[in-house]
Amino acid sequence: MVKENITARFCELSHLAPDEAASYSALISSAEACFTRLLNRDPEGDEIPLCEYAAACKAFYDYAVLIAASEKTYSSKTGGLFAKTSDSGTVKFAENLWQQSLAALPAGLITDGGFVFEGVAG
Repeated sequence: MVKENITARFCELSHLAPDEAASYSALISSAEACFTRLLNRDPEGDEIPLCEYAAACKAFYDYAVLIAASEKTYSSKTGGLFAKTSDSGTVKFAENLWQQSLAALPAGLITDGGFVFEGVAG
């Protein structure tokens, strides 16, 4: 997987210009690392673009959560202040996109990362 390809796909999903997306390079790297931990093996051939897209979807989901959690403060022309939080619809859309990108991957390429514990020694 190539980080530049993941970043380009993230820009497409988030509608950010590449210079704006540079501000989120740590988020993109974190999403790439998270996705890489799910891989059972190295992707080959046609699987690589699908994996890059899935990693970009993970980055977009993380970005949507970050933006939704950010409170924005505005002032009116009369001097009043008010706060607005983002709609959670974008977060739900981003989560669905992330899950669909994982479902599009070939069987056996990734592990199911939906459960909190990967293993328990007892």
